[in-house]
Amino acid sequence: MYPIENSIIEIFSGTLWDAEMIKSLLKNSEIESFIKNNAINSYAIEPTFSGGVKVMILSSDYNEAMNIVEEYYKNKNT
Repeated sequence: MYPIENSIIEIFSGTLWDAEMIKSLLKNSEIESFIKNNAINSYAIEPTFSGGVKVMILSSDYNEAMNIVEEYYKNKNT
């Protein structure tokens, strides 16, 4: 069994677009992550992405990952 400091936690929840961007930024910083609950509605004329997509990381990466997420939002809103 893994120690508590290596449990898997959510670092982000939102759209698939934002989740993919954050996952890419985390990868660039050598932080492993994965996307959970990414559902695509393919019945529309143009596919639409559901909200509530989560980016998951190891809890030991939380501080560095949170800095990346905060920087992403700061840059996105400017």
